[in-house]
Amino acid sequence: MRDHPWRIVPASRGMSVLYLLAGVLMAVNAVWQLRTGVAVLPVVSALAALALVVTAVVGLARPDSRTHTH
Repeated sequence: MRDHPWRIVPASRGMSVLYLLAGVLMAVNAVWQLRTGVAVLPVVSALAALALVVTAVVGLARPDSRTHTH
């Protein structure tokens, strides 16, 4: 069996842009929910949004890090 490592960086520029848009929408939603007070779920959502945005930026800034399928 071949070992298939997990790839986090999106495979294409389009997917990176989609990740970026999703991350920004999640961040805006988390900030909107945090206006009324600090709760656990919006904080977790904000952290997930940050991770998604970072992943998208890496995919856009470093094309050589994208997954190449053969």
